[in-house]
Amino acid sequence: MDFEEIQEKVGEFVQNTLFRVQFLAKFWKNYTDLVEFAEIKMDPAVLVVLTLIGMVIAFIVGSLLDVTLSFLLAVLVADLGFGMPFFLSDRKIDEYEARLPDVLHHIGTTLKTGGTVEIALREAAKVNYGPITKGLKRMLREINEGKTFEDSFRDFALESRSPLMKKVAVVIIAAKKSGGALLDTLTAMAEDIRAVYRLQRERKSKTLMQFMFILVAGLLVAPFVFGIVNSVLGILMKIGTAETMGEGANLVKQFDLLFKIYLIVAGSLIVMCSTQIREGKLSKSIIYIPIGIIVSYVVYVFISSSFISMLGG
Repeated sequence: MDFEEIQEKVGEFVQNTLFRVQFLAKFWKNYTDLVEFAEIKMDPAVLVVLTLIGMVIAFIVGSLLDVTLSFLLAVLVADLGFGMPFFLSDRKIDEYEARLPDVLHHIGTTLKTGGTVEIALREAAKVNYGPITKGLKRMLREINEGKTFEDSFRDFALESRSPLMKKVAVVIIAAKKSGGALLDTLTAMAEDIRAVYRLQRERKSKTLMQFMFILVAGLLVAPFVFGIVNSVLGILMKIGTAETMGEGANLVKQFDLLFKIYLIVAGSLIVMCSTQIREGKLSKSIIYIPIGIIVSYVVYVFISSSFISMLGG
């Protein structure tokens, strides 16, 4: 290998390393911003370290009982630790969007009485509208410092991470710039958003029975039945000659492994489907998947062991 080839190899290695470093740096910055947005009073590095320590402890404690359970507990701790900022940020965004119609109605009512936009924002900021109130107060402070209403509202919508808030900001800014009927625009948007949330509440109430049926059948009934089947197989395989007992034990272990794999896969799919039915967002199921799998797995292991003991096996 000549000097030019060595130079080329070194250059490729450096470029790949820089790309990975930039990707990790970008990911860490996004994660840090997410932790700050979720209002977690903890340094992101401390959160990651505590999560890793919790994973190790969960794995060690779980391994004293069951190897598979130790792995599932470690995954659960990782999901809760790393996924908590995502869960809290989603909940905060939902709160933004749930309070938004009331804020728009409040601002519109103030404008109807003859007040300006700044006065309407000041009046709305006096009421507790959750995270939106903090944003309104920050907007007022920025406007007093010389920032325009359009720029301040646009920045607030971007910081909220809410797609609905961003769309509302675009419409309101366009209406104010064009000198259009801002009051009518606010009233119409408030009514439309309320109608959407009314439909979502109706969907949740109408799908409650299906939601509960899927969870109970998939996470409780199915592992209960599999646990009984596994116990019965173990008892039947013990009844026989010494030559067949070894083969029977291996067969029971194979069925036990297949049952566990099925419960893990089915538990994940069940939680995903039930969350999609209930929330309408598949991404919200990520933090619930390990919990569903562990519940299903614990029911299966408990029934398998207790059923045999009850029968004196």
